[in-house]
Amino acid sequence: MLSRPIAIRRRDLVVCVVVTLAAVVATGVLPPTRVGAATEPWRLVYATEVEGRRGLDVYVVEVPGGKPRRVAGVPGLNDFSPAWSPDGRWIAFRRNPVRGDEGEIFIVSPSGRNLRNLTRSPRVADWSPAWSPSGREIAFFSTMKGGLDLWAMRADGTGKRRLTHDQGLNEYPSFSPDGGRIAFNSHRTGNFEVFVMTRRGTKTQNVSRHPAGDKWPAWSPDGAWIAFMSEREGNEDVFVMHPDGTGLRNLTRTTDLQESHPAWAPDGRLTYSRHSEMGPIEIWVTNVDGTGTKRLETPVEPVFAFDWLDR
Repeated sequence: MLSRPIAIRRRDLVVCVVVTLAAVVATGVLPPTRVGAATEPWRLVYATEVEGRRGLDVYVVEVPGGKPRRVAGVPGLNDFSPAWSPDGRWIAFRRNPVRGDEGEIFIVSPSGRNLRNLTRSPRVADWSPAWSPSGREIAFFSTMKGGLDLWAMRADGTGKRRLTHDQGLNEYPSFSPDGGRIAFNSHRTGNFEVFVMTRRGTKTQNVSRHPAGDKWPAWSPDGAWIAFMSEREGNEDVFVMHPDGTGLRNLTRTTDLQESHPAWAPDGRLTYSRHSEMGPIEIWVTNVDGTGTKRLETPVEPVFAFDWLDR
């Protein structure tokens, strides 16, 4: 069940950033957000559709007040699911034909130079790249060897190793802040759930544990929370929970809007997309306790995943 990158409905224009599990004391109480030293402006990398161009392109913009700059894009191809390297020197993303699931993982510098194909597997679907905290590895989904599994490779594309060996779809990985674990969503149980495993692919745990669709997890910078999209209350909403699945809370709770692809801002607040069925896609921000919710003033309409950098 490979997902098509171009979707017709707004509710389909969502992906995730996947995150990982850290050990915390599960009190079930939501403390205030821990705000770090980073302050706006931040750099946002995102993918979007541009009128007159066939496909998705990757852009970088400074928020607030910046002018979007295209860093990757070829008419007839989709470039999307971008992710910053920890040092900000590279952007990893997926490139594939508009009509086709076969894709490759590329990296490019924020200036748009030094484009590199890391996977070089033209008849394989590779997507959802995620950097390790050290910047030395990239985890990603691949259909190599006939599976629907997660793999990891060195940042130069060498040393590919298989992390999962399951018949279900396993996708959208992300390393924990300490690099020891990887969270991802999987359809191995018959519905999408958020799972966590070690970076070697062992000790896998289902941490969302609900029959509704739970997708696109994102780990908070301090390791205390996992944000994810869930349909468990009848709509696409953004939830947070402790890494062991406790402390669950719906942060958006709307009935006529869809919220999805959560991503953590550099200061520890949570951002996510919000849109109606056919309306514009906006980026909103909130504290982890649900306070301070507001729309970010950005000149962009992101499609699929986006990622933040504080420099």
